Amino acid sequence: SIAMPTYNSIHTAYGLQAMAAAEAAGIPINITQMAVGDGNGNFVDLADTMTTLVNERFRDPINRVYQDPERNNKYTAELVIPASVGGFTIREMGLFDVNGNLFAIGNVPASVKPAQGERAFADTIVRFEFLVTNATMVTLQVDPNVAVATQSWILNNVTRSTLIPGGTTGQTLRKLSNADGDTEWADPDQANITVDTIEEKQELVDGQTVVTLAICTTRGLAVYVDGERVPNDEWTKNVSDPTEFSFNTPITGTHELICAQNEPTGNAPAPLERSKNLADVESKATSRDNLDVFSRAETRQMSPAGMLAHFARTTAPTGWLKANGAAVGRVAYADLFAAIGTTFGAGDGFNTFNLPDLRGEFIRGWDDGKGVDVGRALGSWQNGATPPIPSDGWGGAGGALGTATEGTLIVGSGVREHAEILESVKQAGGARIITGSNHPRNRAFLACIKY
Repeated sequence: SIAMPTYNSIHTAYGLQAMAAAEAAGIPINITQMAVGDGNGNFVDLADTMTTLVNERFRDPINRVYQDPERNNKYTAELVIPASVGGFTIREMGLFDVNGNLFAIGNVPASVKPAQGERAFADTIVRFEFLVTNATMVTLQVDPNVAVATQSWILNNVTRSTLIPGGTTGQTLRKLSNADGDTEWADPDQANITVDTIEEKQELVDGQTVVTLAICTTRGLAVYVDGERVPNDEWTKNVSDPTEFSFNTPITGTHELICAQNEPTGNAPAPLERSKNLADVESKATSRDNLDVFSRAETRQMSPAGMLAHFARTTAPTGWLKANGAAVGRVAYADLFAAIGTTFGAGDGFNTFNLPDLRGEFIRGWDDGKGVDVGRALGSWQNGATPPIPSDGWGGAGGALGTATEGTLIVGSGVREHAEILESVKQAGGARIITGSNHPRNRAFLACIKY
């Protein structure tokens, strides 16, 4: 008799060594690819010394791996051979780790994989079952971007129990919102109903029959006297005026009337929509008042474009520029350009304008018609100058020049520009002249302008 071939799968020597090393070191083995071959046209006798298939014809990342539900160390790896690949007979298959080493090998009954264009061709699924000594030391990597769902997998897994789990007998699935998948299981007799009502309160007086409504109408109206509902057959609507009704019997004594009506539009006033980010607020001004906050325009008024300030830092804060005379864009800083124009320079005459340059300068209040510093334009620059010598000599109380010691005269830095003062000094009997900067004690800060 002829012995029938035996089909099985075995670990290669590399695979056995890798499992032993992984169990000892605790580093998992990463199985990533699977291949099939034709065995060069012959049945393949398996040997653990094999490092490659006899004749590999196709290799690809593993499509899917699943664990046996009863044996946690038994796995099945699945390979999809697309319809575009074929023209050979499958007789062998193998699993490879991330380094390309053959981890396990198996032989299978000869199975023809037709080429595209032959009489019958389709995707072919090849499954490889294998065992490991320890389920925790093998990592089976599957790329979800290339995984293909087989028909059997869909039939077993894409079911109502997996797609819509939960719920109990008699419950129904209902939408919570218009968002896809936003559902819940609920009892059919459970309902969330929102009823919007408007109401008004009046005082009924003795003998009153007619009631004129100011807020409600008689459409869907409920009438309550002293908290008790008045049956609809005890009052009558005015058919021509929806704001009026009459009691069938005149009122005796004084009573409290409450009229309640379902909101006429039939639904709640439109709520704020999260996606509009408060753009649908009915009155932004009222909302700001309620929140006790300022608007953008009001905030700009507190620190308008063109405002000057000094800061104890070396860089301009957000919303400010250094007052250093630089040319800046008229469009980029439109508010500032509207405020100061070309007062401090026209820039390139078209695209830019200049900032004031306050570096190393004192600021003086603009005369603006007072007559103290006449002839000055707003923002104009003035050079340093030495005040006149007082009439009583060098050391007068009102003078800017004073006698430091006998025979020594201290004057400001502008003295060399005044010939008459120099001539007076010559006549002072050889007095020693000390010139210096004419400024008070000071501290330097960064001058900036608001844009």
